[in-house]
Amino acid sequence: MLTRIAVEDVGCRSPQTIGYQLRSTGLVLPGIPGSAVARDLVMPVLRTVRSDGVPWDRWWDVGGLHALLIELWVGRRLSTHSPEKVRDELTAVWCFEDSRLVDTVMHNAEDPFTFLPPDLLQESATGTAKACAEFLVTRGLMKITLPDAFLSARPGLADRLDLMEVATRWHHRVDLEETVHRLRGLSPDLLTGLRRDLDAWDAQMGQLASHLTAYELKLIAPMTEDERYGEECLRAGRGLHRAELHPDDALLWQPVSVAPDSSVPEWMVEEIITCGTRFFHRQAGPHPVWLATVETDAHMAAVRMLMEPSTRYGFGVEDYGDGLRLGFQFPALPADPDPPFRAPYIYSLSWVEHALELLHLATVGYARLSVVRLVGDGELKAVGSIQLGLPEELCARAKEAAIAALRRLIGDETQTMRQRIALEGHDQAAEVAFQTCETAKGEDIHDELALESDAAEYESFMAAARHLAGVRSRHAVGLLDGKCPSDEDVELKAAAETRQRALELLRAAAGRGNGKARWSHRSDKPSVDEQTAFVHLINRYGTLQLAVCRTRAGHSYFDLVSCGEFPLGPLAGAVDEWTRQAPDHPRRGWHNYLEQLVAECGGLAQAIIEMVSPQEFRRLVLSPTAPLELLPLHAAPLDNTRNSTLSNAFEQVLYAPTARLVSAIESSQRHAAVVEVLVVAHGGGHLPGLELISGPLCEAEVIAGLHNSVEVLTREEATPDRALHMMSMARIVHVAAHGLTHPNRWATGLALHGDSLGAAMLTSSGVLANGVFSSVDLVILNACRTGTHEGAGRTVQTLRSIESAFLARGAKAVISTLWDITDLQGVVFSSVLHAYLGVGADSHTAYARTIRYLREHWWRVPSEAGPEVAAESAIDAILPDWRSHMEQQVDENPLFWAAFKITGVA
Repeated sequence: MLTRIAVEDVGCRSPQTIGYQLRSTGLVLPGIPGSAVARDLVMPVLRTVRSDGVPWDRWWDVGGLHALLIELWVGRRLSTHSPEKVRDELTAVWCFEDSRLVDTVMHNAEDPFTFLPPDLLQESATGTAKACAEFLVTRGLMKITLPDAFLSARPGLADRLDLMEVATRWHHRVDLEETVHRLRGLSPDLLTGLRRDLDAWDAQMGQLASHLTAYELKLIAPMTEDERYGEECLRAGRGLHRAELHPDDALLWQPVSVAPDSSVPEWMVEEIITCGTRFFHRQAGPHPVWLATVETDAHMAAVRMLMEPSTRYGFGVEDYGDGLRLGFQFPALPADPDPPFRAPYIYSLSWVEHALELLHLATVGYARLSVVRLVGDGELKAVGSIQLGLPEELCARAKEAAIAALRRLIGDETQTMRQRIALEGHDQAAEVAFQTCETAKGEDIHDELALESDAAEYESFMAAARHLAGVRSRHAVGLLDGKCPSDEDVELKAAAETRQRALELLRAAAGRGNGKARWSHRSDKPSVDEQTAFVHLINRYGTLQLAVCRTRAGHSYFDLVSCGEFPLGPLAGAVDEWTRQAPDHPRRGWHNYLEQLVAECGGLAQAIIEMVSPQEFRRLVLSPTAPLELLPLHAAPLDNTRNSTLSNAFEQVLYAPTARLVSAIESSQRHAAVVEVLVVAHGGGHLPGLELISGPLCEAEVIAGLHNSVEVLTREEATPDRALHMMSMARIVHVAAHGLTHPNRWATGLALHGDSLGAAMLTSSGVLANGVFSSVDLVILNACRTGTHEGAGRTVQTLRSIESAFLARGAKAVISTLWDITDLQGVVFSSVLHAYLGVGADSHTAYARTIRYLREHWWRVPSEAGPEVAAESAIDAILPDWRSHMEQQVDENPLFWAAFKITGVA
C-alpha cells in the first residue's frame, strides 16, 4: 500500500486524491476522514520517499518496487484465496485497469523455482549432455566456476542466491553448447542426443523465466559497463537533500486539485523572482522536476491542451555549450501559424550535480512538469504538475552523455559524489549570483534596450513592443479617466501575446547567431569599466546578499557576501508601513520613520564599503531589490554621526537595474540634439484633483535664465504629444509638474495639459509607445515620486516607475524622486543643478554638487562665487524669502535632499 502511494505521487496526484482512492478501494476504513488519511498516512510516505527514495537499492525505481511487491502480494494471496477473488482484488483494490497486466501478475505469482531445470553438469534428459559436460570438464575444455566478468556484470545477484543458481545453471548450459561447437569429429548420434537434452532444458527454463518478475529478469541479464557505472552513481547519490524541497507544499500536484488562488511553493517563487528563472530543473527524491513559467494566454492554452489525455507533445535534444539542452515542446494550438511554445532545460556536463540529475532523468524516463503562471506586475499563480514521459531515444542520448560526464568528473570514486557536489561551484558562486540577477532584473522594457539584431525578427519585436505600449497607453487613459477597462481586454491580451511571441522568435534567432546583445562587441559578458563597481542587492530567502562585478585588464571579477545581520523580512514590513503614511502625518511620523529606515541601512552601506574600496573605484552603481528600491541607499550612513554616507564615499553613486543595461546605454548609437535644453512645466489646477502649484512655472523661469539656449513648454502648450515630440530633439529634458503613481505601472506618469486626466498624463506606457530619446543625455523628472512605485509585483525588482521608460527609449540618465517634494525644494534643486549644467558640468557632477549644496545647507549663507551665485540670484528674483522657508522644511525633514536620485549612465 505504501508503494502504491509513492506511485500515485509519481503521477502528480495530490495527497487528498490519493487518500480518497485508498478509502474508495477499502484499503482505509471508510469512517476515517479524508483529511486525516492525507495528513497521517499519505504525507508521511511522501516525505520519506522524497528524502530517500523507495526502500530498496534502486531507490529511484518507484514503479519497479511497486510491481515486485504486488506480485509477491498476489502469490501470498493465492495461497489462501481463489484466483477469481485475487483477480477481482487486483482490479478493485489495486486499480489495475489493463486485463493483460492482471494476467501477467497472476501468472507470475506461481513459484517460478519449481520449474528450475537441473544443472547439466549433474543431470540431463537423455544423459548425453551430462556425459559431454563431464568429459569436457575433465579434459580442461570447460570450467565449472563462473568467470569474474559474469558476476561483475550482474551485481544485483549478490543478495539473491536463488537467482544466482539460475544464472549459474544458465551459464553452464551456454558454455557447454559453445564448447561443443568448437570441437570437430563428433558423431551425429551424440549431437542429436545433446540437442534433445538442450531443447528439454530450454523449455523448462522458459517456464521458469515466464514466472519471474521483470525485476528478477533484469537482475539475471548482464549489465553493460556503462549501465553498471550509472547505477553505482545513482546509488551514491541517494538522499542528496535540498532543504527547500522538504516542506510538504514544495511540489505542486495535478492541475485539477490546484485552486486558482493556490500559493506557489516558496522555492519556485525564489527561482522566478530572485533568479529570474523561467525554466528550471531540480531533483526531489525520485522525481525529476521541471519548472515552466507561462506568461500569456497562448502559453496557458497550450498547458490546458497538455492536460488532456492522449495529447501529443514533443521533445528535442541538442548540444549547448558544455552540456545538453532538452527542449520540451508544448502541444501546437489549432490554426496557430507561429511555432509552438518551447521550454528549454539545460544540463551542464561540467557540474557533477547536473550530470547526476541528467542521469537520473534518463533512467526513470519521466519528468514532473510543474507549471506556474506569471500574471500582472509579477504575481505568481500555481497551475499544477503534469507527468511527462520521455522518449527512449532522448533518454539513451542523455544517459550516454551523463555517464561520460560523470566518468570524467569523478571517475571510479563514486562515493566522493556527495562531497564533490557540496563543494563544486563555490569558486563560481559569485558570478552565478551576479548573472542570475542580470536575468531576474531584466524586465520586459529592459529587453527592448539591451537587445539588437540584424535579423528581421528584431524589427518585428520592436514593432510589437511599440504596439503593446500603445495599447497599454490607451488602456491607461481609460484607467485614469475612471472608465475601469476590463483586465480581460482582448486587444491588450492580443498585443501582449504578439510581443511575447516576437521576443521568443528573436531569442531563437539570436541563438542561431543572427542576433547579438549590444555589448557583444566588447566582451562575451556584460562588464563595467575599471573605475566602476556594480553591486547587485539580492533578497535570498529573506537574507540580503551583495554580488559585485568589477573589471581588471579586460576581465570581469565577482564577489559575493551574505549580510545575515540584515534581515529583509522585518525591513519590508517597516517600509510598507512607511509608504502607507502621508508625509504630513502628525508628530512627524513619516519623517521619523524615514530617518529610522535610512539608519537601518548603515550596516548595508558599511558592507558595500568593505567589498568595494572607494580608493579603488570612482563610481558605484547600485541595483536594489525589494524593499530597498524604495529607500535612498545613497544616503545610507557610514558612521554613527551620519556625517558620511555612500554618496560621500564615491565620486559617483548611481542606480541601474543591470550591468547589461549600463553596457547597452554606453554603446548605444547617439544622435545630435537640435535643442540644448527643453523645459516642460505645468502647475495643474485645470482638472479636478490636480491642485494648482506654482513651483513648475517658477522652475521654468529660473532654468531659462541659466542657459543660453532653452525651449520652454508651459500651460496649454505642454501636452503629452507636444512634449514627446520636442523631447526627441533635446539634449537635456527637464519636466516640472505633478507626478502621479498608480497601481498599474503603465498608468504612472506626469500630469501635463489635457481635457481629462487620461489625456493630460504623460504615462510610462505613452513614453514607451512614442518616445525616441537617442539625443537625450539627461532627463530630470522634478515631480513627486517619479522614481518610485505603488505596485506590489515582485518579478520586476527595480525601475518600475516612469524613469525606466525614458531609459528604455534611449535616454542616458534620469534624475527622479523617491517621495513627495515641495515646490520650494524642486525650485532650489533645479536652480542649482542647471547652474552647473549651464557652465558645462556633466550630468553626474552637476547632480552630485547640487546634492552637496542641499545636504550641507550652503544656501544658509549667500554664495560669493561659482554657479551657486547665479542659482541663488535667480531664486531671489522670484522668492525673496526662500531661505527661511527652506530652513523650516529642513527642520521637518533633514533627509529632504535624499529624495533625488540618478539612474543610468552619467
